[in-house]
Amino acid sequence: MNVYIVFFVILFVSTANVQSYVISRQTSVSDGCARIYNEFITAQKTNFSYADAKDCYESFPFDKDVASKTIDTLTGLIGGFYSFLDKAKEPPQPGFDFRSMDLIAELELFRNKSYTTLHDFTIDVQHLINDLKEPHTNFDDTIDRSNNDCEVTHIDGQQAFNVISDYAKNSVVASRDPSVRFNSALNFAFDFGYAIRTELPAKSDITYTLKCNNTNEFNVKRNWTAFASSTILNKFNDSKSYFDNICNPTKGSKQPASSSLGLRKIAKTFNVVNGILAERDQSVAIIRTVNEFVEFFKVQDFGVVKIISEDPDGLSYAMVANVTQGFKDLANTGVKKIVLDLSNNNGGKVTVALFFNLLLFPNSYPTFDYDIRISEQMKLAITEQIKLATLNNIFDMSGQSECDYSTYSKFNYSTSLEPEDYIILTNGLCGSACAIIAEHAVEYNNVTTVAVGGIASNPLLSYASFPGGAVFNSTQIFNSLEKLGLLNNTLMPNPFPLTGTYVRLPITEMYSKINPDEILEFSFRQAKFRLFYDEKNVKNNSILWSQAAALIGSK
Repeated sequence: MNVYIVFFVILFVSTANVQSYVISRQTSVSDGCARIYNEFITAQKTNFSYADAKDCYESFPFDKDVASKTIDTLTGLIGGFYSFLDKAKEPPQPGFDFRSMDLIAELELFRNKSYTTLHDFTIDVQHLINDLKEPHTNFDDTIDRSNNDCEVTHIDGQQAFNVISDYAKNSVVASRDPSVRFNSALNFAFDFGYAIRTELPAKSDITYTLKCNNTNEFNVKRNWTAFASSTILNKFNDSKSYFDNICNPTKGSKQPASSSLGLRKIAKTFNVVNGILAERDQSVAIIRTVNEFVEFFKVQDFGVVKIISEDPDGLSYAMVANVTQGFKDLANTGVKKIVLDLSNNNGGKVTVALFFNLLLFPNSYPTFDYDIRISEQMKLAITEQIKLATLNNIFDMSGQSECDYSTYSKFNYSTSLEPEDYIILTNGLCGSACAIIAEHAVEYNNVTTVAVGGIASNPLLSYASFPGGAVFNSTQIFNSLEKLGLLNNTLMPNPFPLTGTYVRLPITEMYSKINPDEILEFSFRQAKFRLFYDEKNVKNNSILWSQAAALIGSK
């Protein structure tokens, strides 16, 4: 069963939250939103058919005035606060693959376009944002064990490799590196794989052609299924009430928080999926696990530290102490080298990355130099912020981890290991705060890296993607502008006309230590060594770990 995620999206505009203006029409049995509600109430279902999801999505007609005001807000936010507006116009470095663009100019072109539904408009704009290949600006398939070790030769009659490659090139935003995007398209742990979609697929099903153990090929058909949370489903019973109860027009100056759910929560299924697909040898000793945060293993004569995320649930002083103890326990086993497995890590809080940098390499500065693009809007916000002198940051950083930098600096563990005794293993899907850990280890401590997977014909593969600093969504920006008394300033953008529509922007840029004028987000970082997935190591993490450990100390 392929899964199509409906009612929320992480990267840009929530189409199902395409917010509201009054529609006068009668609800009918053809109303997909009503059919979804009826199934939820009568059968307590939270997953629904492709046809119902499509009809619900497409029940909101296009409104040119709403579209124009949305473009106004986007151009204002991006022009005023997007850190890489000018950098995005430059051609990519060798190894990267993205379309350089004048984002403001291309957004303006949407004013003259006509659409049938708001869904069509928002998806069109979302595709433009996706072309940046900037995850900071987001399949799950049931496991049929009888198909284990089978080769997928074709998808919908086309060569499978070509289908996945084209999807990775055009639809995945996980990295500017095409090989990393290819890894992502095949991945179960991320939200932007081939079989997890945040927009309506072109048709209701996919047909896979399989070949198992040199037998004749056969087809397997998988239907797309939409799902939503009960929180959303309890708030409407048809298309009109969806608009009335969830998508009320913005009133006054406030820009309410989006009613959509965070897609990152789906990434928490990683350990479950990993448990199904990635086995471990019986010789692997589990030293310590800390929630869905960090895992410590001993394999043969080396250690493995698997950092799952930099955004754990319920981060606390006790959890940080637990992680520190895990490093101590691993060191006490007598291991002489460690594999830092940062694969399938989508990042999290910068402060958590600094904790790991301090813990692993206490004798080096834990972070990088940052800067911001000073626009007229940013200059005004900074000026008013200084006047208020109530916060240390330009925008409100409340809600961050209760463990701050000073807390992290209190933790350390003793070890005889040197930087050359570590190796970083990734499949390139090490983004944001994860990339800060990897970049710090390499630039400050010369730690060796090995990347796995990618496209075999492409000799280049990144070990990290989209390192970043402060990232804010439009709701946070508008709330901060209101606190600064700038929400109605003519220099600032107006809130989106439709409640819940949002854009997320990085407002800082991070600079290399080795090349101080180089922005890391746009710098290709090739791993020193390259491994490839095969039928064994793709299902057994310990094989990959051993392959990586064998490279420690190699020249």
